[in-house]
Amino acid sequence: MDRLALIFDKPAEAWNEALPLGNGTMGAMSYGRFQNERIELNLDSLWSGNGRNKENPNKNVDWDLFRKHIFAGDYQGAENYCKENVLGDWTESYLPAGTLSINVKEPIQNGNSFYRRELCLTNATEKIEFCQDDLIYQREFFVSMSEPVMAIHYHTSPNCNLEMSITLESEIKHKSAFFAENGIILEGQAPIYVAPPYYSCEVPVVYEKGQGIRFAIGLYVQTNGGNVYQQADKLFINTPNDVYIYVSGVTDFKQKELFFSKRNCMMENIQHIQYEKQKKAHMDVYANYFDRMHLDINYTPDNELALKMFHYARYLMICSSVPGSQCTNLQGIWNHHMRAPWSSNYTVNINTEMNYWMAEKANLSDCHMPLLELIERTSKKGEKTAQDVYHLAGWVSHHNLDIWGHSSPVGQFGQDENPCTYSMWPMSSGWLCCHLWEHYCYTLDEAFLKKKAFPIIQGAVEFYLGYLVPYKGYYVTAPSTSPENTFLAPDMTTHSVTFASTMDISILRELFGLYLKACEILGVEDFTNAVKNVLQKLPPYKIGKEGQLQEWFYDYPEADINHRHISHLFGLYPGNQIHKENEPLIEACRTSLERRGDKGTGWCMAWKACLWAKLGDGNHALTLLKNQLRLTREEACSLVGGGIYPNMLCAHPPFQIDGNFGFAAAVLEMLVQYEEQKIVFLPALPDEWKDGMAEGVKAPGNITLNFKWKEKRVTEINLKSPIDAKLVILYNGMEEEIVLNAGSSYQKTLI
Repeated sequence: MDRLALIFDKPAEAWNEALPLGNGTMGAMSYGRFQNERIELNLDSLWSGNGRNKENPNKNVDWDLFRKHIFAGDYQGAENYCKENVLGDWTESYLPAGTLSINVKEPIQNGNSFYRRELCLTNATEKIEFCQDDLIYQREFFVSMSEPVMAIHYHTSPNCNLEMSITLESEIKHKSAFFAENGIILEGQAPIYVAPPYYSCEVPVVYEKGQGIRFAIGLYVQTNGGNVYQQADKLFINTPNDVYIYVSGVTDFKQKELFFSKRNCMMENIQHIQYEKQKKAHMDVYANYFDRMHLDINYTPDNELALKMFHYARYLMICSSVPGSQCTNLQGIWNHHMRAPWSSNYTVNINTEMNYWMAEKANLSDCHMPLLELIERTSKKGEKTAQDVYHLAGWVSHHNLDIWGHSSPVGQFGQDENPCTYSMWPMSSGWLCCHLWEHYCYTLDEAFLKKKAFPIIQGAVEFYLGYLVPYKGYYVTAPSTSPENTFLAPDMTTHSVTFASTMDISILRELFGLYLKACEILGVEDFTNAVKNVLQKLPPYKIGKEGQLQEWFYDYPEADINHRHISHLFGLYPGNQIHKENEPLIEACRTSLERRGDKGTGWCMAWKACLWAKLGDGNHALTLLKNQLRLTREEACSLVGGGIYPNMLCAHPPFQIDGNFGFAAAVLEMLVQYEEQKIVFLPALPDEWKDGMAEGVKAPGNITLNFKWKEKRVTEINLKSPIDAKLVILYNGMEEEIVLNAGSSYQKTLI
C-alpha cells in the first residue's frame, strides 16, 4: 500500500469507487474504464438560481412577541410564530455540469489480463493500465492546476489501433454541436430553481428562458494521424498508438457580458494544447502546494491508512479550493446529482467551517481564500437580511449559504416536524468571522485585516450588539437554538427554540474577543466600550446535573443524548476559550463527549476526534479516527453510519467532504496545539504513533514548524519566523521561552 497513492485492481463499478480530480474550478470523477467509461464533470460556479431574494415576505416580524413566547416557556408558540413569520425559501443548488462518455474497443478481459488504476497524490494524476494478450492499453488523466483544462492521454502497443467513440452529455437542458474537425461544444442554461431532495413538490426543477447561469463545455481531440469523424452527436476515432482529449468549461456567473468571449476563447485554447508541456506545468503548480508539508509516523497497517487519509485530505483541498475558485461545498466539486444531498450547498453550522479547519495549519493558507471571499459576498446580502428580517444594522447569516451569498433563514417550506431546529440560527456570521481572524493570525497580513476582514467583523459585531437582549442580569440571544438539536421542556414536549444556547454565547465570546484584539492592532475604538460591557454580562458556562457542560441556559434534558452535533463544546474546539487550567469545565466537556458516545456521521466523528485531542486524549481521538476509517458502501442518508467509501471519500452517509478535511484537522490537533503565544508539541499523541516527523506545519505568526519524535518524546525542533517573535514552547513535559529572529531558524536537538 503506497501511502501517497490510491491503487485499485479493477475499474469502478459505482460512484463510491470512482476517483476525484480537480483544479478548484473544474472537477471530475473518473471510473477508470476503457469500455463504457464515464467521467462526471463539475464546474465550481454552476448553480441554480440567479441570486433572487428568498426571505420570508413578512417584513414586520414582531420580535418582542416572539421573545415573549420564549421567556414565558411557550416554546411551541415561539416555533409556530417562527415558521410562519421568519423562515424563508431554500438556498440554491450546486449542479453537475455533464458527463464525458468514452468507449474504447479493447479485448475482453480474461484470467490472463492485468489491470491497475492509480491516483497519485504527489502529482494529482490518474494512471490506468490494462494488458491482455500482449496488448497494452494505457490512460493518463489530470485536471491541470495551471490552465482550466482536463487532459486525457490514451496510448496502446505499437501493433494495435485505438478505436473509440466520445460523447458529451448533461442532465441540464442543453444543445450540442461540433466545431473545427475534432471538437464538440455543449451549451446549456441552469434551472432557475432546484428543490432540495427532501422537499416534495410537483416540479422540483424549474427552467425559465433567459434566466439561470449559462455554461459551456468544450472538447477537442488530437491524434497522431488516423481518422476522426463526426456522426450524430459522437466523435469516432481510429488511430494508431495515441489519442489526446482536452476538456474545458466556463460559466457566466458574475460575468454575463463576457460569456461568449470566454466560450470562444476556451474553444480556441483547447485546440492548441501540448500534452507534455501542460502536464509539466500542472505538476509544477500542484507540487508548490502539496510539497509544503510532510508527515510520517511509524509503520503499521493502521498507521499507513491514517497517513493516506491525511494526505488525501490535503490533495482534496488543493483540488477543490485554490485562489480564484469557489469555496468548497458539502461535496467539494464532485457532485453528480441534479438534486444533490442538502443541495450540495454551504452548511455553516459546522460543515463548511470544518472544511477549512486544516487550511492554515497544514500550510495551505491560500486555499482558505475562497471561503473568505464567500464570507465577504454573504456579508453584503447579510446587511439586507439584518435590516429586513431583524430591523438591525450590521450583517447576519444563518445555517445555509450558496454561491450567491444567501444569508436568510431557510425552512419556510420545510415538510419535517420542526424546521426551526436547523433554520432559526443567526450565528454563522459570528463563526465565519473567526476564519477571517484566523487567516490574519497565521499570515500577519495587516492589509488584509484592515481592508477585508475588519469591516466584515465589525458588521457582525454591530448586528449582535443589537440582537442581544437583557434577561436576569445577563445579555442573551433570543431566539436561540443549539444547531439541529432538541431538548425536553418541563412538560416533556420536544423543542428547539429557546434563548442563550451555549454555542451562541461561545461564538459571541470568540467574536467579541477577536474584535477587541483587531481594534487594538488597528487603533480603532468604535464599539469597543459596548463590546467590553456585553462581554462581562454574557451568561457563564454552566455544569449540568449529569456533570456535563450545559447545552442550554437551563439544564434541559436532551431529547437525543447521542446527537451528532456537539455544538455546546465550541468553546473547547474550534474555539479557544476552555483551557486545561480550568479543570471543572474540562471535565464537564469530557463528560459531555462520553455521554454523546463515539458513533455518528463522518464529520461528527472527526469533530469528536478534534475535541478529544484538545482534551489531551490521543488514544480516544485515534479510536474516533479508526471508526471514521470504517469501510462502507451505504449511500442512503444515515445519522449514525459514518465511514469511508472505497474511494476514501467520507460518508455522512451520503458523501460529505467535511469528514475528510476534519480527519486531517484532528491529526494536526493531536500533533501540535496553540494557545496564545504557546506552541504545544505532541499534546495528544496516541500510543500507536510512537515515532514520527512533521515538516512545514504552520503556527500563528507565520511560523513554520519542523519536528521529530521517538518513543513519544520530541527529539528535534526547528522553528522559523519571518519576523522577530517571542513565544513559549512545551515539549516532553517541559516549558521553555524562546526568541525567534526574523529569517533565521531556531534549532533544538534533544536526547
